[in-house]
Amino acid sequence: MKKAYIDALNPKELPGVKKKSFALPFRGGEIWFEHLDGMYQYTELVLEKLKNDSDIFLLPSKPANIAFVMDETLITENVIDEIVRLLCSDRKKFMRVCFTGTDRKSKRLLKYALCNKGTFAVAFINDTEKAKEWLIKPSG
Repeated sequence: MKKAYIDALNPKELPGVKKKSFALPFRGGEIWFEHLDGMYQYTELVLEKLKNDSDIFLLPSKPANIAFVMDETLITENVIDEIVRLLCSDRKKFMRVCFTGTDRKSKRLLKYALCNKGTFAVAFINDTEKAKEWLIKPSG
């Protein structure tokens, strides 16, 4: 991922901040897409969006497969800690978790942070279509 940081006059007006996360029906299954992309270095906005969206994606009625879309967002230790906390919450059991748009360093840090933390499968796939296929494919 290129670290293209920008200084916005009003960071809350960035398209990445306004982008909605959603559940996507796909090939007989459903995937939650958590859009954290395009927020650049604005970690507090990422954490705020995660907090707000988690009230929805942690509901038992929401998909157990989740994709975190992280393109053009700085993935800090605080962001990693919050993602791990949410994924390992007692409120919801996830089946598969996929990260798209992570650079090597972020991938390594996320892998380490998630090691032995949950019962879900984890993948790092930078192609959204391939990520959808992986998230829905049958286990086994």
